[in-house]
Amino acid sequence: MRLRIGVALAVAVIALAALLAGPWSRGYRLSEILTGGAPLLPDGTRPAGGAADLSGNATLGTGQRPVTLHLACDPGGTGLSAALTVPGFAELAQSFDFAGLEGSGSATLLTGILVSNAGSVRSLRMPVQGVAATGPDAGFTLTVTAARRGEDPLHGVALALVQPGTKLTWTQASPRAGDPSLVATFTIAESDAAALKTALGGCLPAPF
Repeated sequence: MRLRIGVALAVAVIALAALLAGPWSRGYRLSEILTGGAPLLPDGTRPAGGAADLSGNATLGTGQRPVTLHLACDPGGTGLSAALTVPGFAELAQSFDFAGLEGSGSATLLTGILVSNAGSVRSLRMPVQGVAATGPDAGFTLTVTAARRGEDPLHGVALALVQPGTKLTWTQASPRAGDPSLVATFTIAESDAAALKTALGGCLPAPF
């Protein structure tokens, strides 16, 4: 009886090890899906990270201003992240509660991201962390990061952004009732797609 139990446990351990080792679809292992990590290269190392910036425009009510979207890949740390910077945010304080978004953030899903191109439309809602800079033209940066567990929803966004012609719309709700939403739009040119493919490739399953 003990021998049968020992054999059964050994088989279970071997099966679990095989599941964790993978490979799984799109280049991921189960252990990477569970931890939100990026896939390893064949030599066992993590791929290199990178970052790229996009220029766009944001509207709040009837006003409009230029904004920047910083997209980054940190395979060994936070994974994928996206940071929207709104310059001169102090001028908008009466219409939008930036102060309410400062700090480590909350579980409230105030950020909506939509990406669309000729082939698909993808949308998601995420919590956000806000940081205010100082200075006469100080900007307010809103950051969303990869999921700590499970499949990261930003992967789908990043895969869409490496295709020219993709449009990204970031809709930021204010934590204060009655405020209009801040809506920022970005259109991916061929040069943007090439830069993003290089910058974010280390956090995406191959091929992409």
